[in-house]
Parts: sequence; structure tokens; C-alpha cells
Amino acid sequence: METRTLLDNLDVGVVAIAPDWTIVEWSAPAARIVGMPADQVLGKGFWVAFPTAKGTHVERTLQAVMFDGRPRAYLTPSPATEFKGKVFETHVTRGPRNHLLLVFRETRAELSPESQAGHILTAFEHERRFYRQLFDALPSPALVLSLDGQILEANPHATELLGANHSDTLRGRQLGDWAPATDRARFATALRDALRQRQSIRLAIEGGGEATREVEAVIENVDPEHSEEIPRLLFLAVDVSREVLLQRKLVQADRLSQLGALVSGVAHELNNPLAAIAAFAELLTVDAKDGHLRESADIIHAEAMRAGRVVQTLLDFARHRPRVHEPIDLQDVVERVLALERSAMKRARVKAVVTMADDLPAVIGDPQEMQQVVLNAVVNAIDAIEASERPGTIDIRARRTDGHISFTVEDTGPGLTPEALDRVFEPFFTTKGDRGTGLGLTISLGLVKALGGRLWLQNVEGGGARLTAELPAEAAVREPEPRSGFRPAGRRLSVLIVDDEASVRRGMTLMAERLGHEVRTVGDLQEALATLREPGGRYDALLVDVHLDEAHTGFDLFEELLQEGRGRERHVVFTTGDSVSAQTRDRLQRSERPVLKKPFNLEELREMLDRVAG
Repeated sequence: METRTLLDNLDVGVVAIAPDWTIVEWSAPAARIVGMPADQVLGKGFWVAFPTAKGTHVERTLQAVMFDGRPRAYLTPSPATEFKGKVFETHVTRGPRNHLLLVFRETRAELSPESQAGHILTAFEHERRFYRQLFDALPSPALVLSLDGQILEANPHATELLGANHSDTLRGRQLGDWAPATDRARFATALRDALRQRQSIRLAIEGGGEATREVEAVIENVDPEHSEEIPRLLFLAVDVSREVLLQRKLVQADRLSQLGALVSGVAHELNNPLAAIAAFAELLTVDAKDGHLRESADIIHAEAMRAGRVVQTLLDFARHRPRVHEPIDLQDVVERVLALERSAMKRARVKAVVTMADDLPAVIGDPQEMQQVVLNAVVNAIDAIEASERPGTIDIRARRTDGHISFTVEDTGPGLTPEALDRVFEPFFTTKGDRGTGLGLTISLGLVKALGGRLWLQNVEGGGARLTAELPAEAAVREPEPRSGFRPAGRRLSVLIVDDEASVRRGMTLMAERLGHEVRTVGDLQEALATLREPGGRYDALLVDVHLDEAHTGFDLFEELLQEGRGRERHVVFTTGDSVSAQTRDRLQRSERPVLKKPFNLEELREMLDRVAG
């Protein structure tokens, strides 16, 4: 009888391990006991088949036999499904060419149920079965991980989250393989910190052939007393991607219908030249001796900043970010929306009249959401007037009313039918045919309710419609902050500017020098690194453009500074004309560094440099 046939017909499992821990023999009974066929383990490391044995008495036993050649034995539970709850005894010997030979056999068959060992094993099986059932019954994804993120156990929900058919196929794999590359360092840090105290982390999971799923996870050390010897970490997650995805899709559908798909690229291409124009114009305004020249420069600067605000409004509507709760200047919101819709109003022959009370307090809520409400109201009013094929007026008013602000947008269009008036807030109901999504007023209603207010629509006598929002107001009226104008910096700083556009570099240099700082400029990543490596290359502040060239970004420089460990990354200020792309926004958020959005003025630059240098 051949050796292979003999091994496969034994009632014990046989495994042979080479001195480099590679599995060179794996019998059929061994495959059944461990739950892994031979083709998955032959030629691979021993710890692929036995990931939970790493750092335990199993590894110590194998190392001892490898060292002195004296046979030993150890007990382990079987991971295979058909042997769940059973304990196997493994005899280890050292064979020819220093190979380790492992022979598995079930111990229960040799023990009397009445013996002390039999009682111990029975109790062990009951406890093990109970905790396994409890682990599998958890209603959320749960994993047991090693300190380096290796998956030791996975419950059914975790198996589904990671797109696997069975939990056994996950053992020994790295959970970090399912996370985006940019999140893995943060995840590894959370695992290390979890040895001392519980960690909470938000993580994107890429797997299962589906879109990326977001989870809110808690990482807990399940055995702190033995964490130095055998660390075991419980990773308990809640999948929040469905709720987040639904909200994002509703808001995104309405925004994209109004803003188009080219906002990010256009914003970046516009904001860089606008930053240069604004910088030179402001410097000319400050330093010009001739009154007419100063007036012309002031107009150029004001118009460049106005164009920058229009671009920023586009970016604000197009990007996703967490909800905030702060005072909102309603006058500023209305002006930004009207600037955005100026072209559409001219085309439809629409005039806007804005009336704001002098004692109007600020609205309390999210500025971006308030902008969305005003934009939806103005767009609907323009569409209504345009449909009438006659010139018209949009009357926008705001006044204080008993602790609230009454905000109205009234148009001179044809108004709505009684049926349409009853259904305007229903999702996907629209009177615009193929031109409308039917989500604008539905989203506005939800946003106003989230602000703590009310929203309703009514026809106006004589024609037209009026949308009214009752909004929560700040308790006290905020006095407008006086314009302080240009102020020199409090102290002289050493500043390094990294930007690939020469005109922007020159404008920023002159601005920083006008504030009284010492400035050096470079145009790419390699030049910046070389400058920072020079003797005495210490800078109080580094103004780094997010987009440097086709091959490098400002984040590459930030990572280099982070890796060197000297703390110089804390002096970085990112400059950008594009904060809408998901990748840029996420990396800015993870860097936890301040951002100067182009175009910016002298006072904004002064405040930022003082803050980062301080």
C-alpha cells in the first residue's frame, strides 16, 4: 500500500512541517479535523492553517521539540465545523531533516465520562459551545483579532460584511486588507491603543462585490491581564452605510441637477488665478500713493473676491460634510444664492428684490443646509416666472417674529393648482415634467425641520406663490464686526511657500513679506524636501498647495514630515482652490491641518500664520 493511501486511511491526522515552518505533508484526516483541504495549506506557512496558535502554548511546544528533539504533546479544540466542541491531542516529534511530525487524535474516545479528566473536558466543551453560540448570535458584525489585525474568529454578520462564504476562509487574513490604504495606518494605531483602553473608530470596508460600506466600530481587549502574552481584541461593528447612503443620495440628486458635474475642476482652475489677482490687487490697494490707482486696485480686489465667493458657493453645494450647528447670516446666504443664479435670472427676465429687517438676528443651524433651502426656493420661483413667458419679480423678505425669523420667497408666476398645492412636498412629485426631480421641496422641508423650523407654500392673491419658512433665531442680535483692515503681523516669522504656479507663489510671497515675514518659495515636492533638509532648515509655517503637479500632492510632503518624526508637520497650512473632491476632503480631514481657501486676503493670511506659528 502506498504511503499516501496509508496516511489518508488512518483514524488520526498527520502533518509534516519543514524547518522554515512550511507545511509539506497534510493527510486527509488532518484536513477534516482542521477544516482546510490540502490544496489550501501545502507549501504555505503553518500559521495560515493555525492562526490562533500563534503566541500560545502550541507555538512554545513546537519550538521546544524543534530545539531539543524530545517528543511532546498538547491539547487543542478543533476549529472544523464537524468536530465543534471536541478536543484533540497532538503528539509532536522531530523527524528526519529536522522536520516536525504532528499526529492528531480525539481524546474523548480514550477517557471515561466518569473520570476527572472527562468531567473537565465536558465542562470545557459546554463553556466553549456557549460562548461560540453567543458570539455567533450577536446581531452586529464581530471579529476577534490579533494585535497586528489578523482575523482569528468571525461571526456570521462579519463574514457577510467582508463578502466571504464561510468564516473559516477569513482566519489568518488581515482585516486591514478590506480597508482603504489611506485608513490602514489609523486602524493599526487603534489596535495598538486598544490594548490599554477601548477604542472607537469609523472605518470604510471594501468587500463583497458591493459599494464601500461604512462601519462604526469598537475595539476592546478581551483579556487585559494576559494581553502582553497573547493579545486578543474584539472588533464589534455597526454598519451605518445604508443610512448614510440613503441620505447622501437624496441630497446629491437635487444638488447635481442644479450644479452639474464639472464644479470641482472649474473651481480649481478659477481659484488659482483669482488668488493671484486678489493678492496683487490687495497689495496695490495697501501700498498705492495715488488715489485713483488705489480705487482701481480696490475694485479689482473686490471683484476677484466676489468671483471667489461664487466659486466657493458652488463648492459648498456640491460637497458632503458633517452637519454643523452655528449662527447663520441670512443676508449673506441670500446674496450668495442670487450671485449663483444671476445668469438664470437674466435669461428668464427676473428681478430680485431683497428686504431684510435691520434688527434681524442670525438663524441657528447649518449654513450649507440653509443655502440649499434658499436655492431651492429661488430656482422654483425663477422656473415659475419663466413658464409664464413674462418678466417677473422675486420678492425675498425676512423679519423677526416672536423669537423666530419669518423668511419668505414670493414670485409673480402663475401659482399652483389646488391639487399641486396639496402635493408639493411629496417625494418625486413635480410640475416641471422631465426638467424636475420632485425632490427640491421635499429636501427643503426635511432641512427646515432639522433646523427646528416650519415650511409651507401658498398661492398669492392675484397670481404667484409664496414659500414661507419659520426659522429659529439667535437670542441676541449680533453686532456687525468692524473691519479692521490691514494689520502687520505680531512677530516676524520664517515662511516656506510650496506652490507649482509661479503667479500664485509670487502673490503669496509679496503678501507674506508685506506682513513682515521672511519668505522662501519652491515650486515642487523635490525642491521642497531639499530645502527642508538644508542645515538650519527650520520654518515657523509652511504654506503647501494641495495640488502640486501630476505626480505629487501637498499630502506627499506632509507624509514625509510626519514620517521623519520631528514635529514639523504641525507647521503645515494647506492652500487649495478645490475642497469638493472626496479624496481631497478626506485627506484634509485626516491631516487635521488648517486650510486657506483661495483666494484669501492679507488679514486671513496674517491670522493663519500667527495661529500655526503659535
